[in-house]
Amino acid sequence: MNALRAGCLLLALLLSATALAQSQARRDAEYLQEFIVPLAKLQLERRGQFLPIGAALKQNDDFVLMPVSPSAPGLLPADIIKRIQESLEQGAAEGQFKATALVYDATVPLPASGSQSDAIAVALDHRDGYSVITFLPYELRGKEVRLGTPFTRQGTAAVFLQK
Repeated sequence: MNALRAGCLLLALLLSATALAQSQARRDAEYLQEFIVPLAKLQLERRGQFLPIGAALKQNDDFVLMPVSPSAPGLLPADIIKRIQESLEQGAAEGQFKATALVYDATVPLPASGSQSDAIAVALDHRDGYSVITFLPYELRGKEVRLGTPFTRQGTAAVFLQK
């Protein structure tokens, strides 16, 4: 009976530790999102559009932006996304990052109505396996950006490749 009790206690501790790690991973990802979304919104207000942006949260909780020069001829947003993704994956593989964000302009169906909306998409990945894509629908009225109700979908967990 003591072995059963010890086994149950061990299982409870493991589940608690897993839940704690996922909770911290979510907080790290949200912290990174709070840093990066205002940059996309600022570009929308100034230019009426924005180029993809990459960012990461380093092990010491410092932010880093992923530089990609959009000045190369013929560089499309999809090319920029690919370059950012490669930089994020490389930094993750080298153990530099604990969370990453890839921000891009998307058109998505709204959950409530199904109607199409422009959205700031934020693909968030964490080394502990947390992965979501947050969509922040927006409407551009002149230079004013009106954000709608955000929603999330399961991410691809492509940055921190599981071993």
